[in-house]
Amino acid sequence: MKSTACRGPMDVAGAGRSRPAEKEACSVSEVVVWTWRRQSRRVRAAGMAGLAVAAALAAGCGRQPAAANSEAAASGAAAVAVTVAPAASGDISRTVDVTGSLVALQDVTVGTRAPGRVAAVFVREGDPVRAGQVVATMDSTDPQAGVQQAQASLDAAFTREQQARAALQQARIAVTQARNQLRNAEVTLRWTDRTSATAVEVARAGLQSAQEALSVVKQGAREQERRQAEENVRSAKATYEKARADLRRSQDLYREQAVSQSQLDQAQAAFEAAQAQYNSAQQALSLIREGARPEEIRRAELAVQQARESLAKAEADRATVELRRQDVENARASVQAAEAGLKTAQAGVAQARAGVDQARAALRIAQEGLRNAYITSPITGYVADRIAEPGAQLGGGGPVMRIVAPGSVYFQAVLSESQFALVRPGQSATVTVDAIAGRQFRGRVSKVFPVASAARSFPVRIDIPADPRLRPEMYGRGSILIDTHRGATIVPKDAVIFDPVDRKARLFVAQAGKASERSVQVGYTDPGRVEVVAGVRPGEQVIVAGQNALSDGDPVRVQ
Repeated sequence: MKSTACRGPMDVAGAGRSRPAEKEACSVSEVVVWTWRRQSRRVRAAGMAGLAVAAALAAGCGRQPAAANSEAAASGAAAVAVTVAPAASGDISRTVDVTGSLVALQDVTVGTRAPGRVAAVFVREGDPVRAGQVVATMDSTDPQAGVQQAQASLDAAFTREQQARAALQQARIAVTQARNQLRNAEVTLRWTDRTSATAVEVARAGLQSAQEALSVVKQGAREQERRQAEENVRSAKATYEKARADLRRSQDLYREQAVSQSQLDQAQAAFEAAQAQYNSAQQALSLIREGARPEEIRRAELAVQQARESLAKAEADRATVELRRQDVENARASVQAAEAGLKTAQAGVAQARAGVDQARAALRIAQEGLRNAYITSPITGYVADRIAEPGAQLGGGGPVMRIVAPGSVYFQAVLSESQFALVRPGQSATVTVDAIAGRQFRGRVSKVFPVASAARSFPVRIDIPADPRLRPEMYGRGSILIDTHRGATIVPKDAVIFDPVDRKARLFVAQAGKASERSVQVGYTDPGRVEVVAGVRPGEQVIVAGQNALSDGDPVRVQ
């Protein structure tokens, strides 16, 4: 019988095909030799595993498997047990991982506004406080005294203002009275000037008429004199009626207290003079018409004498006009003095009002100083640090306690120089906090600080939703989403073998019972997954466990 060379178990199925194997009888020594040669090519396989394979082949010689998979299964210990997972199509993102801590949005240090001694502190670390709640007080002895003194000064300023306003009212009354007196003096001057002038004119006309009448009486009348006498009667009558009207007007003004008694007397005298002139003119006309008698001559002479006296009196009364003019000047001076007093009173009111404003401002400052003795919380939160104790002497702005608002925090981390170029505001992020296990907080990058620290790192701020469990200074980790590849080919991270020397990546695909080695180009990675840009198609079974000792073409057994 013709003998054939003994073939190894992998010779029966090559290039992914399964074909019937010939029946052959193999000695144990031949199998051992084949196995040892196989070991020389694959240094990663164990020597004892080759002997086991040889023994298995010796035990199994003479059987004919139906296909390559059945041959691999029949080989027993020769196939490496592996675990596979399918390459999938999906989305994978590139992220930047950072570490940092939580920072409170509202983290305030409450302190004093003025130097003083701490009188009482009402809360301790961890105590909740409300916005506006009094958390501590300073010694208020001096501020209270300041408020009382400022209030007394304000009351005194109000009193001075009331007095100034009363003086202003008196000054206004004085101005009104002075102006009324000036107006009356001007009216009196005009009236005296007019009535005295009229009286002189009437007296002169009366004297002339009396003299003419006397001449007529003595010499007898001619036709021209008769006509002149008649004209004198008409003129005297007109003067009489005018003087009577002036007298009535003076009487009305006197009743209204617009003119004095002396002015009324002057009007009365002018009226009487005009009346006498009128009577004299009538008598002269009568004498001309009837002819003169001795007694008529005496009456005419008497009329002339009376007319001279009336003229003298009228001219004497004319001197009172200067007195009335002096009264007007005096009244004007009184008005000017009253108006100056009014301005002084107005300035006094303005000064008093300014004093009130200053006193009121001083009171507000004193009240503010008293309010500053009561230290209140500007926010609702809890006491993070009690800094000052009762009895402590603090300067202006000295800290008393630190108050933090719970829940209103953000995550602040640092970026390396390479990460800084990838991160920008608006990117999505997730934050995990060590103190809250199993909880992810979704947020967004709100600010990237462009100034690096001494360690060449750049601060980044991630805003996260409010949560009462989040407290400032808690340690956390953040993952910032940079980009996402849609429909990428993704394999488990354990499937990829990275060569640290040539920085290349490879993996094995279980195909027809054998391990097919693939050089791959990787893309984005995330925890547990790797994007394969080239080298693997979705659906292929990649080996995720047991591949470290494999070579291309090695038989595998999927567990």
